[in-house]
Amino acid sequence: MGETILETARSFAAGAVVVLAISLSGCGFQPLYGARSGDNGVSGDIATIRIAPIPDRSGQILRNELIDRLNPSGESADPRYSLEVRLAVSKVDLGIRKDETATRTSMRFRSTFRLRDSASGAIVYSSRAAAVTSYNIVDSEYATIASERAARRRGLVLVAERISIRLAAFFNRLRSLRRRK
Repeated sequence: MGETILETARSFAAGAVVVLAISLSGCGFQPLYGARSGDNGVSGDIATIRIAPIPDRSGQILRNELIDRLNPSGESADPRYSLEVRLAVSKVDLGIRKDETATRTSMRFRSTFRLRDSASGAIVYSSRAAAVTSYNIVDSEYATIASERAARRRGLVLVAERISIRLAAFFNRLRSLRRRK
């Protein structure tokens, strides 16, 4: 009797998976970076972006992270768009001892970015991206510096991910509007 209940539960689960798969295929669901036949998809649009230089060492790291995400094969030789990014990094002491020395610091990364059409120079999309990371301040100066560098890199990676996702969503929306026409 226990085997029939187990078999019934398995066949119910298999049926639910089949129904779910059929319902998803009918709703128009497709991956953001997926390409339709004969089309490069959003990845092809993103690969046409040239990323303008960003000042300071943090800007260099952010630019490299953006290049890795937007066009891993290298920047486009004939870009259709130009991405301009402004970055602000600030630090705030969080944990304070009785002797007024900090034990933990929070780093805040705020960026604004604009996507320009290279041909007309018009801004086609602009937005913001932010991230917050933190690190401990310890007695070892070397360990504190290493922690700060790691926190800075983590924050810049988060900002790069958020910018690239917003750009991908913009191009996806643009493509769906073009298909409707």
